[in-house]
Amino acid sequence: MRAPQVYEIELDGQLIDARSARQFFRETSEQLDLSERQVEAGELALSELVTNAIQYAGGLITVRAWRDRELLYLEVIDSNPQTPRMAKPGPDGTDTGGLPIVAAVAHEWGWDDDPNGHGKRVWLTLA
Repeated sequence: MRAPQVYEIELDGQLIDARSARQFFRETSEQLDLSERQVEAGELALSELVTNAIQYAGGLITVRAWRDRELLYLEVIDSNPQTPRMAKPGPDGTDTGGLPIVAAVAHEWGWDDDPNGHGKRVWLTLA
């Protein structure tokens, strides 16, 4: 069995990078043969995770996407080793950190140390 094709983009941690991640994913979704529901959920989740990486880590951010059978895998790697936490929305609905949105659209999600030892990797799957 051969390994799935992994698509990757590196971002430099600027505010525009959430939009760049969505555009990368939208373009990649054609090669991955995704449903429109997967594309919409993936764009939303990536936007939230990249925004978190910009806000809390800064610097280089790596986004990866691949499909293995029926699951879509997405991951965002940043330089901050701090554990992501599920924040509660503030009184005005802000400051959620994006993880509640990721949890709502993902089949599964989690985080671990960056395999290269430079931060963390937040990942999710979409059915």
